Amino acid sequence: MNNDSSSEFPLAATANNGPGITVLIPTHNRAAVLSETLEALTRVDRTGIDCSIIVIDNNSSDNTAQVVKEYQTRLPVCYLREPRPGKSCALNKALRECALKEFVVFTDDDVTPKPNWFQEIVSSVEKWPGIAVFGGKIEPVWPDNKQPEWATTDWILAFGFSRHQYAEGEAFYEPPACPFGPNFWVRKGVLQKVPFFDETLIWGPTPRNRIMGDEAGFLMQLQRSGFEILYYPKAEVYHRILPKACNLGWLRQRAYTHGRGQIRLLGLHRHNLYLNNKILWCLVLAADELYAALRFLGGLFLSNSTRNCNATVNAMVRFGQLHESANQIMKHFSGNLRNVKAKSSKRTPV
Repeated sequence: MNNDSSSEFPLAATANNGPGITVLIPTHNRAAVLSETLEALTRVDRTGIDCSIIVIDNNSSDNTAQVVKEYQTRLPVCYLREPRPGKSCALNKALRECALKEFVVFTDDDVTPKPNWFQEIVSSVEKWPGIAVFGGKIEPVWPDNKQPEWATTDWILAFGFSRHQYAEGEAFYEPPACPFGPNFWVRKGVLQKVPFFDETLIWGPTPRNRIMGDEAGFLMQLQRSGFEILYYPKAEVYHRILPKACNLGWLRQRAYTHGRGQIRLLGLHRHNLYLNNKILWCLVLAADELYAALRFLGGLFLSNSTRNCNATVNAMVRFGQLHESANQIMKHFSGNLRNVKAKSSKRTPV
């Protein structure tokens, strides 16, 4: 770790032999959740691995720092603080300022890795020396082992609860498909091509203007830079679902931010139509908004909880796509208007 005033605790001593792994864990005001994750990491086999774990505190007001300090006698863990809100800001802080090892592992503060997680990560990079980016399997774990009756379809489990099983065995991702945030790793060298996360895609401490897609944007940029990504299911983690997430209202809000993120990552809703006929695009956008509203309202009255969930959540994804598309166009025209005014103000009067 580089010397930095925000790094309050020294890194616990580890053996400087074997393959090197740096694990990055961003967190905000979830000290109890983080503690459970660090406890789980004490049970992960690090034999023969030079491992460091960096917890990036994204401006927490709870006892996150103390939790990290308590685990320093049991784990090679250190603490870094990033006051700017947003998961991307937290991860970028570590990528800019920390001495990273050969392989960089990205995960979350609410995961329980399998005991062989580190060993399987090392196995993946040794088995596939020509591959630089990998994703692992993720399975949700429900509070009190009670899965909501409406959380059954694959797409709901994937986007809402980070369930990730891309294939039965090892397989290459077909772009734009990519790993999920709680479980992917890269060779440090890829950071020379794509060094940072997009900080305009915020998913973290600030509830307003959240847009999902920070990890997906980073991974898709790696794909565009020519890196293949391999799914390696033997490196598996469990994603512990918090009680507040077992609520349809929470899931619908997440769906809205997911829809906004899709537009940021993939482009405008009905982009080809916009390029060909902007007036028609506006009319179609309004029609799509009406259809999404009708679908949402109709879904609310469905007695079958799974159908209710699918209809209303799908509508919220569409709302996010439509609203973010409109936002992007408004920003574009506002920017052009400011440029015209700036040029006019610089003209010399006759």
